[in-house]
Amino acid sequence: MRCEQIMEWLPWYLQGSLSPLETREVTRHLGSCPACARWLEEVREMEALWKEMEPDFGMHSAQSEEIPDLVGPVMAEIERLDARRRDAEAKPQVTGRRFQVRTSWLHYGLAACLTFVLVQFGVFEHLGYGLSEMNGHMSTSVTEFFSTSGNQPHGK
Repeated sequence: MRCEQIMEWLPWYLQGSLSPLETREVTRHLGSCPACARWLEEVREMEALWKEMEPDFGMHSAQSEEIPDLVGPVMAEIERLDARRRDAEAKPQVTGRRFQVRTSWLHYGLAACLTFVLVQFGVFEHLGYGLSEMNGHMSTSVTEFFSTSGNQPHGK
């Protein structure tokens, strides 16, 4: 078995939930792999720590009385924010046409500047040559197609 699979099965191994065959395989691997055996010991130590701490979680102590109750203030803040959101939605939103026009001009300006920079760096240097060569190939193939199809009789 691989170490990854052993580490995945360790919680069930410790609980005794594995089948007898799987338990034998895990035990055999743990006997031959010191890294997995160390991992098992760490898991057992962690389990012991959790078991030591478990009784404290269920009991109410003097410390729990010192913890402030935040439910009321938090719910009041949520209600206040929700009321502000509802008020903002109720007011008509005024969006000026001027702002939209200014934004579109800004986008066009940025596109023009970006194009200028790309031209300066030579990004489009061979674009025209590639387009004209592709156009030549396309026109040649179209011409050949129509010239050959016109010479053949229909039905063959």
